[in-house]
Amino acid sequence: MRKKIGVSAALATPFDHRGAIDWPRFGAHAKYLLGQGMRVVTAFGTTGEGISISTSARAPLYERMAAAGVDAGGLVECVYGPSSQDAGDHARRSLDAGCAGILLTPPFYFKQPTEEGVYRWFAEVLERVGPACRDVILYNIPGLTGVSIGPSLVARLRLAFPQAIAGVKDSSGDWQQTTALLAEHRDLAILVGHEGDLARAVRAGASGSISGVANFAPELIATLVRGEDVPLIDDILERLLKLPVVPAVKAVLAVTTGDPVWSRVRAPLDPIHDVGGLRACEEIAVLVRDRLRPADGRASPSAG
Repeated sequence: MRKKIGVSAALATPFDHRGAIDWPRFGAHAKYLLGQGMRVVTAFGTTGEGISISTSARAPLYERMAAAGVDAGGLVECVYGPSSQDAGDHARRSLDAGCAGILLTPPFYFKQPTEEGVYRWFAEVLERVGPACRDVILYNIPGLTGVSIGPSLVARLRLAFPQAIAGVKDSSGDWQQTTALLAEHRDLAILVGHEGDLARAVRAGASGSISGVANFAPELIATLVRGEDVPLIDDILERLLKLPVVPAVKAVLAVTTGDPVWSRVRAPLDPIHDVGGLRACEEIAVLVRDRLRPADGRASPSAG
């Protein structure tokens, strides 16, 4: 997994006017980003609003992406519970389809569970997938799930499922947590979700990122993954983190592509409406355009 993922975009999911997944736009966006040098892209994560999309609506992912020219091996899929049975069944289907790996979200309804309880939940998921379970990235995003995946839990899961656990996506935004994971599990793919910490994390041994910002600034994230500091990321995050992040990423993408369809989000999220927020998203798009214009000068296609 360290070799599979250097830079992966946490794909934003486009929706049509009815709120259904806009598969042509989705496929075109994934293909564009893979064409920018990414080995894999990640579908239905937090930026992709995967928790708001039913399993049945997501089911055609691999068939639809194949029709767009994106092989299953170029996709990581985010899998949710909170039922370990449902998560295990979903993970098995994704792996059987040939995906590069799964980003496995911990249970997220009961708050502050014990490490033992969380361990048992992950074990039930992996056991349900069966002996062919592979390429599992544990998703540490405690701000949304209420569950922290620390080094000791990772160690227990690695010991019990040595062929399955491939990495951790650390979206805690807690530098001490990131360094603790690196200290004990440097041989795994430690993927940093907070782009502001990315360059120094790579210099400390992290292998890359699954990044929402990569939707509209893939070159920037690639530079950070090379361990190079780029002050521009601080300018972007200063504006982005003052807004609801997922709607803001989609609003920036709408400006970048010239395609307003990208601004659509699913409930309970709401699009960026206010003038100040829209202005901030436009400023982010201008920063990226003026200082990190893609070599071919193209925006991501809208397929619309």
